[in-house]
Amino acid sequence: MEEPKKDLSKATSPVSAGKKSPGILRYSGMAMQMLGTILVFTYAGYKLDAWQQNKIPVWTLVLSLTSIAASLYLLIKGISKTGNGQ
Repeated sequence: MEEPKKDLSKATSPVSAGKKSPGILRYSGMAMQMLGTILVFTYAGYKLDAWQQNKIPVWTLVLSLTSIAASLYLLIKGISKTGNGQ
């Protein structure tokens, strides 16, 4: 009474399934990177304004806008990279 051999070529293993990264994981990673960049730069601007005792939060505005621009640049760069099949 031997068990019949199973065809393992059609089975998906975690290793073979990991080769195709689902889009949702890729884009959620980009979103977390954007969020982290914006939060770090905005917090740094807030602390610089507190340290310099500015009445108008100049550093917060400058660094938060800079982080948004940098995040959008990295997002576009990441999307164009994934769009080319890389």
